[in-house]
Amino acid sequence: MRLGSRFIRALGAAGTALFVVGSAAGCSPGEAPQPVPTIDARILAAAREQGASDEQLSILESGAVEFEEYQEAVDRSLTCMRDAGIEVFDDSVTSARGFPEISYSFATSSAGRSDDQTLAIADACLAQHSLFVEQAYQLSPASIEQQEAAFGPYRDVVITCLAENGGEVRDDATMPEVLGAAADLESRSGVDCVSESGYGR
Repeated sequence: MRLGSRFIRALGAAGTALFVVGSAAGCSPGEAPQPVPTIDARILAAAREQGASDEQLSILESGAVEFEEYQEAVDRSLTCMRDAGIEVFDDSVTSARGFPEISYSFATSSAGRSDDQTLAIADACLAQHSLFVEQAYQLSPASIEQQEAAFGPYRDVVITCLAENGGEVRDDATMPEVLGAAADLESRSGVDCVSESGYGR
């Protein structure tokens, strides 16, 4: 299985610079972040270049992403996968990172196809229907604010894990920098400091 929410988390850690971070609208932990017009033109351009659907482009062109729009976009991606014969598991709303988001996973193999072919179809479904909307929603200033609040209790544990396993990050690094360093370490060594800390569960 390939875990959809982790896939987007890794993109988020690496892609924060695609978004203009302004003043975050205040919200309580676990509430859907208020939409703020922060979507950078580069993410919209990437969506157009990579074949995003008209529905996805329309959401991005509005300049902000409502939770309901994000949820509907993810539903379209998962329906695309199911229609292609790719099994989808455990799609549900979670607030493990401090704000509501959709966690999902999907099979990396399907009947009559190689694993690479299956993943190519799944990736195409995501790119067409929800990938860029997911990034915009999860990387909005309000979402980042809520993620940072939820990440706070785990920050020192993750940084210690990185130091003990050859990762490099400053003590005063931002949350995206810490998560990016953790993603780099995991790709090199298989050590997942974020999961080991308990963050996001």
